[in-house]
Amino acid sequence: MKILFLEQFSEPGGGQRNLLDLLPAVMDRGWKAVVAAPGSGPLLESARRLGAETERISLGSYSAGRKTAGDAARFVIDTIALGRWISRQDCDVISAGGARLMPAVARGARGVRAAHTRPVIFQAQHYLGKSYAVALAARAIRSSNATVIANSEHVASQYKSLIDSPVRVVYNGTAELPFAERKRERALRIGIVGRIAPMKGQTDFLRAAAQIAPHAPETKFVVCGSPMFTRQAYVDEVHRLADGLPVEFLGWRDDVGHVLAGLDLLIAPSTAAEATTRVILEACSAGVPVVAYANGGIPEIVRDGDNGFLVPECEPAALARKILAVAKMDLRPLALRARADWERRFTLDRYQCEMTDAISQVIRARETTSERLRSASG
Repeated sequence: MKILFLEQFSEPGGGQRNLLDLLPAVMDRGWKAVVAAPGSGPLLESARRLGAETERISLGSYSAGRKTAGDAARFVIDTIALGRWISRQDCDVISAGGARLMPAVARGARGVRAAHTRPVIFQAQHYLGKSYAVALAARAIRSSNATVIANSEHVASQYKSLIDSPVRVVYNGTAELPFAERKRERALRIGIVGRIAPMKGQTDFLRAAAQIAPHAPETKFVVCGSPMFTRQAYVDEVHRLADGLPVEFLGWRDDVGHVLAGLDLLIAPSTAAEATTRVILEACSAGVPVVAYANGGIPEIVRDGDNGFLVPECEPAALARKILAVAKMDLRPLALRARADWERRFTLDRYQCEMTDAISQVIRARETTSERLRSASG
């Protein structure tokens, strides 16, 4: 059984890290994996090291934010070309890791030599927001009879009323990071971890930092991440807001465990486009209390005052007030509850098991259909 995994990007975003986490479990099932992605990021090399075959595909870059007429034309060209490429691939199952890929997958699911349409899995990992983007993806899902696996109820909700088949939810899982109690023997270090982009909320984090600093001048602030899929104007605004504040920029770091080990609080002021960000799960494993906006899929994994803290107002002043209040609390019981949540709900083993079980169901359904067709023709 050969599975073609298609990705929109070759840079190491959350979806790409999820795929790399999944590949060892795919191999353990005895399936072959082909990972295809555009660009020159490290995804393909990382996949090869894990034993997957790799292919580089042609997929144009698009404007961040509002799309242009040129983007629309490029999308049509990319969809036609990628659909033709997919149709020629020798694979049994196609898994798409992004909504932009789905129209091409729907075109290419019936391979040149295939007796019938190959089964499609759509891994829905983002809340698209734009109604036209959701409608386009839903149309491709219906056309290809795709199985949809969403990483949160929040992401699943945008498709449930537009497609006939049920949407399965499989929450992300992460590798274990060593749990350590936070000790107040130093100035408080508060950080945000993730790609520098409006969706992740670095500007709100720094605006909150400016309000915290006069009340807790010893507090240090950390921004870990690099710009990815974002406009330069946003990056410039982040650095402008950090000017004059005790902010350390770490850049992109692969050793997230080491970064979290140096933090007392993780802040996640994400927009409503966020699903269930991996770094929150990693913080739960490591024992770092989380303060997050009650946005997107985050309330599905963070329970206010129990395993973390939520800010319902989703604006910098409220975030600053919440951080100042949390900084005075004994957070050890909360950190232990968050760790227990990770052990129960968000381990890598659980994620791999649920994902490969879902893929197995798709494969069994394909085999049943093939047997039925052979019986009918005989």
